[in-house]
Order: sequence, then C-alpha cells, then structure tokens
Amino acid sequence: MAQTTGRKTFKLPISPRWMIMGVVAISLLMPVNQCFGQEKKAETWMGVLKAGPQKLRLQLRLKPEKDGSYSGAMVSLDQVATPIPFDKVKRTAKQLTFEIKKLGVSFAGDMNADQTAVTGVFTQGLKFNIEFKLIDDWKPSKHVATWVGKMEAGPKQFDFQFRVFVDFQGKKSIQLDSLTEGVNGLEGGFEQKGDQITLTIPATAARVVGKLEADGKVIDGTWIQSGAKIPLVLKRIPLEQTKSPELKRPQTPKPPFDYESEDFKVQASSIDAKYSNEVVLAGTVTMPIGKGPFPAVILTSGSGPQDRDETIFEHRPFLVIADYLTKKGFAVVRYDDRGIGESEGIFVEATTADLADDLEVVFEWAKQNSKIDSKKIVLAGHSEGGIIGPIVASRNADVAGVILLAGTGVTGRKIVLNQTRRIAAVAGLPEKILDLQDELLRLVVARSKDGLPMDEDFVDSLNDVFADLSEDEKLKYGLNDVATKTILMFKSKWMEYFLEFDPATTLSKTHCSVLSLIGENDLQVDPKLNMPAIKAAMEKAGNQDFTQVLLPKLNHLFQNCETGSPSNYVIIEQTLDDTVLSEMSRWLEARFK
Repeated sequence: MAQTTGRKTFKLPISPRWMIMGVVAISLLMPVNQCFGQEKKAETWMGVLKAGPQKLRLQLRLKPEKDGSYSGAMVSLDQVATPIPFDKVKRTAKQLTFEIKKLGVSFAGDMNADQTAVTGVFTQGLKFNIEFKLIDDWKPSKHVATWVGKMEAGPKQFDFQFRVFVDFQGKKSIQLDSLTEGVNGLEGGFEQKGDQITLTIPATAARVVGKLEADGKVIDGTWIQSGAKIPLVLKRIPLEQTKSPELKRPQTPKPPFDYESEDFKVQASSIDAKYSNEVVLAGTVTMPIGKGPFPAVILTSGSGPQDRDETIFEHRPFLVIADYLTKKGFAVVRYDDRGIGESEGIFVEATTADLADDLEVVFEWAKQNSKIDSKKIVLAGHSEGGIIGPIVASRNADVAGVILLAGTGVTGRKIVLNQTRRIAAVAGLPEKILDLQDELLRLVVARSKDGLPMDEDFVDSLNDVFADLSEDEKLKYGLNDVATKTILMFKSKWMEYFLEFDPATTLSKTHCSVLSLIGENDLQVDPKLNMPAIKAAMEKAGNQDFTQVLLPKLNHLFQNCETGSPSNYVIIEQTLDDTVLSEMSRWLEARFK
C-alpha cells in the first residue's frame, strides 16, 4: 500500500452541506425601479415569512424582458448565500407566481387593485401565507465620499465600506460593502443634521448613528441592529482609495482555450432501466485536441446546490481544475446538480444516495463516449462528492480511480459536532459557549436519530440549555432563536441520511486506486478526525494503491490561509492552491497516461 502523510510540499451551506440551508437561502438584491406603467420597469417587492417564531425577510427582484416576460431572483435578507434566480416567474396585472426548483420553493399570489401588494401562499415543504409589497428605491448618481471602518461583533470582525452618492436633486444615499463577507452594494439612506449622521441599511434592518468630528474626517458612531449596539468608528478616505466591490478571482480561466469544450445532457432512464426517475443532468466535457480516447476525470461537487463549476463566492474551482487537467491530456466532465443550472429534478428532495445515482448516470454516459477511454475513468469529488465517489466505485468495478478532495471518513453526526465547535472556536467564542452549543447539537442529533418529534416542548427544552445566559450574552453570541434555527436545519431528507451514513462502509469496498487530499486548516472536514478513518477503511479493503496527503495551510476549499475560517472563503482571492492541482496531476499521470 503506497502512502504518504503530512507531506510538506507547499506554501470557505456550512456545515457538511456547505452552510446547510434553512427554510430559504439568502442573498443580496440591488433595489430597482418601483413603477409599473405603460412601459414595464424593474420592480422590487418585500415580504416577511413567518415560520414559527422565526421571521425571514424576503425580497423579490423582477426584471422585464424584451418579449414581455420576466426574469428575476429571490433574496432572503436574514440568511447567507448568493442570489437565487427564479426558474419560472410570471407577473400580470392580477397575479404573481414564481418557482425555484433547487429550493423546492413556489409562490402564487393575487395583486391588489393598484398593483402595490400581492397576497398569496409561499410553499417549501410547508405552506406559509405571505404578503409582498412594492417598495421604493433610489438611484444614486454621483459618488462623493467613502467612509471605512472595522466593527467587532462578539467573536466576529467586519470591515465595512460606505460609499456616499448624491442624486440630481442633492439627496444623498449610501451603498454598504461588507468587505469581510463579500456582500456589496446594500443601498441605504444618509441623513445629516448638524454634526449628527445617520446611515440606514434597510436590507439588514440596521442603522449607524454617530457624531461627525470637527475636521469632517471621522464619524464616532454606533451600529444598531436587533437590539444590539456596537461601537463603529468610520474614517473618510480619498475617493481613489475606494475598494472595488467586485470580487477578484484571478485564477478563473479566460478564453480562448487550447482544447475542446462541449455541453451535454443525459436522462437517467436512457442510460439504465434501473433509474426510473426523470432526472436530466446537464454538464460540460473538456477534451484535449485530438482523436482520443483520453483518460477522464468526472468532478462531483460538495454539499448544497452546486453548478458544474462548483461556484461559490464567484470562485469556480471545478472550472480551474478542468482547465488544468485538460491541458495535461485528460478529458474532464463536470455537471450541474439535479435541479441546478440546466439539470432537471428537485434538489431539496435528494439524499447523498440519490446524488450517487446521478454520478453513476454520468459515469455510464462517459463510458459510452467514443473519445473517452472507458477503462480509465476517475471519479474526483469534493467534500460530499468525496462520499459519493466511493459509493459509485464500490458497486462498479470498472471505475479506474477515486480522488477524495476533503472527503470524509466518519458519520455525519461526528462531522456536524466536530466542525461546529472548531469553526466557532476559531471565531473566538469562549469555552462556556462552545460547551453549550455542543450540548444543544447533541440533543438535536439524538432526537433525530431516535425519530422523535421536534415539537414546541422539545424547543423549550433546548432553550433551557441557555437559561443561565443573559439576553445580552445571547445577543452577543448569536443565540437568539438558535433552538428553532437548529431544528429547521435538521428537518430534511438529506440531513437524516447524512447523519447516519458512514463513508467507511463504501471506502472499505473500494479497491481501485485512491488519492485522498485534505487541507491542514480544514475546519469542516477535520484531518485529525477523518484521515485515520479513511486510512483504516482502505486497509480493511486491502487496497494496494492508496495515497493520502495532508496539504499544509489549506482550508476546506483548498485555499492558502491562516485559520481556515469559512468566513474568509470570500475574501481570499485564490480559488485553488497550485499544490492541489499538481498533486492531482502527478497522481493521475503516473497511473492513467
């Protein structure tokens, strides 16, 4: 058994489902025009979804198209994600409907007479009554000032940039950029009365109130949000020092490419009769110039709804990998998760086992491609994809190899408990809070395992875990409604399966060549917890070609970093460290070229 550990070769749905989704995913939305007259204009609608004690502010953006139809996106302002585009949306004088397949979300509502409000039913598993109202916005014209500041909110630190604009009537407004989070362009209001400055940010229900110093260069202020009051000093900087709100991603490949690229679609049932579902998977295959057949790598994404590039915070790691390996002589296949991008199906109803079926469909399709060597196909998966690959390999002897990119070796229960504490510890939470969070999670995980109802009585018992904390402490450490939020996170088919599935069961039946790469600073897949478990499973399998590499200073996304905190994924410009690419390439070339 070939093995290397701890090799020192080189210099961020959250949770195992990459920051596991709650009721809806969040994002940002730039406010747009309010009017709907003879010429259709863009609109912004706002509503509050009441899910038990939790209230989620939802914002809808509607954009008219030339053919008279609409496109747009939904935004949950109280959660963290990217804008979620509508798969279907229809807006008439009497009705508004939309659908988002990957979240299992739909809405149908009736307009009031003056078309300023729409009342209807929002469906995501459960049904919720909700009213959306058409809201005003402003259109800043000239950038006149930039203020920057650093805010410490409990264990978290935020770098803020407020850009001030003035319109043709002399009215000022702002755009807030949270540089730490990669959240840009949140629009708001600017008011000044004497030396008193007030900045309002409707999207976050926050405001900054402060005093302008005599020199006009400092605002000594306070960030006020949800009852919390946090000091925030803002300093004025020259306009030319304003940071671009655009995220820099220098590794993203740019055309022209010196290889071939072709999009494909494959229906599950057309590949094998055992796939009775009507899932249609769409993806891209890149190939070197030439006749082939070429050895191939199929990329499978991590947890959460992912497109074929595994896009996250505008990083496109699978595109980077495909570009690199194709230039090395490999065909590379990558595909959208079911219900995402151009793939059909419903993502939120899928478990890891279902996603393994999808990979198997793509694998069978690749075997039938005349330009791919059917005896040299490697399955490379990131995070949850590192669980899915061995599932398929364990039941298909013609899989040539498996690459685990931050793949796990222990049950989801162990992953959830481990990563939650490690991420919170790096964020600076004190031991007392870490222990209380551990207790809460253990109770929820145990309840889930036993199949008992997570009712109001159980919520009350969970809240008792934090009974000794003051309201200020709960606010400081983000523990308000934490019991309800945690339960919502665990109420999914995917989570139920993930918690109990043990990757070691399929790893121990994987006999093909296996490469396992894990970052030293990975807080989501702890190398100390998972590397020994993966090694033990490989030994149980009697695998004679297993290589395991610990990559120094890399996080879960394989970015070079200091702490591994998921909050830094967005601010790190590097998409993927070169060490990962070289390790993959060297291992592949030694076996399949």
